[in-house]
Amino acid sequence: MATRSYRDGYRKLQTTDAPRRVAFDVLTQVSRDGAYANLALTKALRQIRREEHFDARDAAFTSELVHGTLRAQGRLDWVIQRFLTRDITQTDPMVIDLLRMGTYQLLDMRVPDHAAVSTTVDLARQHLTEGPTRMVNAVLRSITREDRDDLDSQINAIEDPDERLGVQTSHPTWIVRAIEDALVAHGYDAQEVGAVLLGNNDAPLVTLVARPGLIDPADVADEAEDILQTRVAPGAVSEYAVILEHGDPALLPSVRSGLAGAQDEGSQLAAIIAAQAPIEGNDRLWLDLCAGPGGKASLLGALGASRGAELIANEMHTHRARLVERATRQLSNVHVVAGDGRSFGGQTSQWAPGDFDRVIVDAPCTGMGSLRRRPESRWRRQLEDLNDLVTLQRELLTRAIELVRPGGTVTYITCSPHRAETRDQVEHVLNTLPVELVDTVALAQRLSAEPLDIPDSAGYVSGSHSGRTLQLWNHRMGTDDMFVAVLVKL
Repeated sequence: MATRSYRDGYRKLQTTDAPRRVAFDVLTQVSRDGAYANLALTKALRQIRREEHFDARDAAFTSELVHGTLRAQGRLDWVIQRFLTRDITQTDPMVIDLLRMGTYQLLDMRVPDHAAVSTTVDLARQHLTEGPTRMVNAVLRSITREDRDDLDSQINAIEDPDERLGVQTSHPTWIVRAIEDALVAHGYDAQEVGAVLLGNNDAPLVTLVARPGLIDPADVADEAEDILQTRVAPGAVSEYAVILEHGDPALLPSVRSGLAGAQDEGSQLAAIIAAQAPIEGNDRLWLDLCAGPGGKASLLGALGASRGAELIANEMHTHRARLVERATRQLSNVHVVAGDGRSFGGQTSQWAPGDFDRVIVDAPCTGMGSLRRRPESRWRRQLEDLNDLVTLQRELLTRAIELVRPGGTVTYITCSPHRAETRDQVEHVLNTLPVELVDTVALAQRLSAEPLDIPDSAGYVSGSHSGRTLQLWNHRMGTDDMFVAVLVKL
């Protein structure tokens, strides 16, 4: 820590305000420990509220500083790098966190330049030695002297169009290219890529699900208005959704008791489609092959309860299986088990291949469809991660088709629009296994609370297969970029 006195050239050491202290602590946890920003921020806000006065305005500023800095990281790094003598990846991570936080306030928040710089330098003096503190001060002051139009011109002059769009919207170049490819693969115009990427930078509203048979959406809305003092609205995609302008859902009794939960509307629609897809014969035994953390399982269980269906919710990891148990604790027709979905059922199990009437595969994926909710994830995933995930998804989907009976349905879901994780997987099983693709777009249009913005060109697969897959987009439907395909076993 710097110890020089004011008369030696530094201001007297200042105590930084609580919102910036909390934001810096959370950003450090994310970059140093690999923490999830939303979980770390929620925990930090609850702790600071116990220790000192911290009102809703402080919390909003802290949340904006954390999530905004993480979403803008790529563009911020490009700006900062021009004033560093070494590569940003070789610079002290704590210095980089401070520079990103300070630069975000300078470029993207209505914080006066002098306040953004002085508070960041104060934080640096509390955590760094003299040299790195001087560097933080020098870089931030250099940025304040830049003309914003000149900065935009420099970014616009980046030669590679994908790299340029990546800097402008703060995404890795490989994600820019993957989104462009996904738009074309799913029957959309590649020119929409900018809207998709910008949508990832919009802070999502809080979305709740009122689990059918347990609580009515209107009752959840009344509760949220009274307790959170927030504006509420019904969902546009799911009839069970309640949209909040702001607020912590954990403060609501209906959420704490499991009658309702936090769940994106796209995820809700995927579960509704899985439960309502047409089926021949019995409809009593359902399986969620990858149930953790339990959002879709709880909605599936609630929908199945009214029809006398039992849901087996399988999750590979025991700690996530406990989350499924907690999410479904109000539903007596849901039975949680822990096991590898790729080998679920068989001789050592009470369930044999062909036992199930409906199987849902909510497969592990790159998460490219929920980047607005997990701002740090776009910087953690690498293109190299894709191969292992695609193999896992294929093995899970193949096992699901083995477990369902002829005439039953398998609903394949990913929170990613990447072609390799979505359309390619469906085409593979259509060409190798006895399944047929249902018109999932028509199903979604029928089940959505309001009409979906889906062009006639969307959802087709190659070959002579009929039916369509469903790709939701945040810039069109306001949901996460969820993919859904319903298959019938022949």
